[in-house]
Amino acid sequence: MKVNEQSGVEQKQPLVSVIMPAYNAEEYISEAVQSVMAQTYTNWELLILDDCSTDGTADKARCFSDLDPRITLYSNPKNIGVALTRNKGMALAKGSWVALLDSDDIWHKDKLEKQLVAAENTGADIIYCSYSLMDKNGEHLSDFIVPERTSYDDMLRKSVLSCSTVLLRQLILREHHFSAEHYHEDYALWLELMRFGYRAVSCREILVDYRVVNGSRS
Repeated sequence: MKVNEQSGVEQKQPLVSVIMPAYNAEEYISEAVQSVMAQTYTNWELLILDDCSTDGTADKARCFSDLDPRITLYSNPKNIGVALTRNKGMALAKGSWVALLDSDDIWHKDKLEKQLVAAENTGADIIYCSYSLMDKNGEHLSDFIVPERTSYDDMLRKSVLSCSTVLLRQLILREHHFSAEHYHEDYALWLELMRFGYRAVSCREILVDYRVVNGSRS
């Protein structure tokens, strides 16, 4: 909550729905969830969607949901893949903003706070940020610094949006979804949103640590 200094009336901050698909993420999911719990912006819900993991992913997620009422675990009855799992999460989201976080990535503690400030200042529909690449052990590899703005034509030349870096207005996701027909379903969605005229701006600061794991689709 924040207080309007002139009226003294509390104004509720917008709810951010964090969507985290998870499949056999036992090794990394705790770090990912803890990075959400450590956010300086606290009005969020975290929806963890386990896609029929065969390891201890669901058990670890359940421990967090038992610990924090803002965290909810959903379990798919059958494996449906990351695109449809994200879509399921977006359908369940209650927030006016939606953020995506892969279960092996890590947010910096001020990620949501700074992106919401950027959204308020610019009126943009999509806020993204720079990120660091790390290996499976969390060792730093390199940094990717994003441009201040991007567009459909820019994205055709170079994709600068990644799932764990974006914050999206929930309203635009009512008509646009991830497609299971595309291998790079996230890139296809970003292009679709740009083609429809939604505006994207960035926080150029590094606010996400993106893990590069052998065998991952990315």
